[in-house]
Amino acid sequence: MEGTTMLDSQVDLLSCSLVSRLWNTCATPLLWKAPILKRISTLQKFIGTLYQSKYNRTTYSYGCLIQKLDLSRLANNIPAAELGLISESSAVLKFLDFSNVSELREETLCRIAIRCAQLRSIKLINLPYITDYSLQQLLQRCRNLECLAIGDCTRLTNAGLIEIANYARSLTTLEIYLTNTPTKHTFSRIIKSCRKLKNLHIWDCVELDDASALTIAENLAETLESLILHNPPNLTDISLIEIATNCKNLRHFGLEPHEGVTNATLIGLANNVHNLESLKLSLRDASNITNDGFLVLANRLENLTTLQIQESRSKNVTDLSLRMLAIRGGRALTSLHIYNSSFSDSLFESNQSPINDLCLFGLPNITDQPLIDLLRSISGTLTSLQLSYCDQITEDVYINGLGVYGRNLRKLILFPSNEITIDGLRAISTGCSRLKEFNLASTEDAPASLIPVVITQMRELEKLRIRNCPNMEVQHIYTILCGCRRLKEFFLGGSRDVTQEFVDEYNMDGKGRPLLVLGP
Repeated sequence: MEGTTMLDSQVDLLSCSLVSRLWNTCATPLLWKAPILKRISTLQKFIGTLYQSKYNRTTYSYGCLIQKLDLSRLANNIPAAELGLISESSAVLKFLDFSNVSELREETLCRIAIRCAQLRSIKLINLPYITDYSLQQLLQRCRNLECLAIGDCTRLTNAGLIEIANYARSLTTLEIYLTNTPTKHTFSRIIKSCRKLKNLHIWDCVELDDASALTIAENLAETLESLILHNPPNLTDISLIEIATNCKNLRHFGLEPHEGVTNATLIGLANNVHNLESLKLSLRDASNITNDGFLVLANRLENLTTLQIQESRSKNVTDLSLRMLAIRGGRALTSLHIYNSSFSDSLFESNQSPINDLCLFGLPNITDQPLIDLLRSISGTLTSLQLSYCDQITEDVYINGLGVYGRNLRKLILFPSNEITIDGLRAISTGCSRLKEFNLASTEDAPASLIPVVITQMRELEKLRIRNCPNMEVQHIYTILCGCRRLKEFFLGGSRDVTQEFVDEYNMDGKGRPLLVLGP
């Protein structure tokens, strides 16, 4: 039954499990290896099966088949008792995502630590009941843990974070998000102990100084491939140049530099990290970084594929920097994201990059025609586009830009400063006919009766999100759900007619239906 191992769709695996006893034996372990839980009705069936299995009323011990479990999509809808049942039933879990599962209790996490000694990856994000003790139990018992993400756990202190240094020496990926800020002492202890780290992402480095950051260069020189240091006001060129000099295997680098960081850091990256593929910089407080540093990067980084710039509003870094990066690294750059910056239309001049992922967010100075020209130049490669809060962009970009040059787009996110009308939607539905994911800020200026007619022309659409659709009624929602045959998820918000009761009733009978989510 080798054919069943080639299937990854739960629908296909379920069909295989119903063919015969032999096929059932082969397909069921694969079906339960990584269950996909998006609906409350699916969760209830999942919990019911685990309950029956607990008392030996099922053919299989289903809990012992689960290796990967992502509960983040259901988050607040999982009661503590059901989480307890999951922890009692699952013994071979290797990958766990508890992000935003607010009812996760200390005793449940401790039980998982005891039963799941082979755990490899876990995410603990926004969990109000997790404490230092439960984290210590997890790290002490799951010695093979390779990936750990922690953040916004309000009861977790540095006493808990330092246990990472004591027990988690097999870690290759460590992510620490907001609220759980490590002190410089804790950070140094972790780096000195976890010397296998390949990915180190710290999202609040307010406590770090050069001395603690230098431990990265001293201990992770051979292993480090991805480094993100967000909000490090005390870091200077001293430690960052040393990291660039020693960690020559870096592929991805993200930094929010402050006044202590100058062009010398960018030059250090350019001269030493020749294989850098991704560079993400937030320049809000970078008063000492200028075009000169970016020009050196443009001359040296031939393998740069991803560039993200945020909060560039000073005159020190202008369109010239990004344009030279695009021209001189033109054959490599495939992803360009720019947020909340004062760049102008000249940013797009002489573009030679085969960009497939473009995000322009909060750029008040760019206008229609240069953007349309850019869309034309990258129409053969562009598959993902976000245009949000660009004040001077009008519907002309949707009609004469996306409607003409969007043939290869698979993902489109539009949060325009000006409302989109039915003409813009029609142009997108015909010009971007291969869209799989479409996110739209509002349909307030388009007739509600025509929106379903236009949306259902997107035959390959799988995910639809309309944040504000006040005039859409239940009948319009049904038309979209029935007309888009491949639709898997539909998020809508701001509707006066659609209620949460309707959504819950619709999702209860989830078999073969898209998931419907009602937002604020």
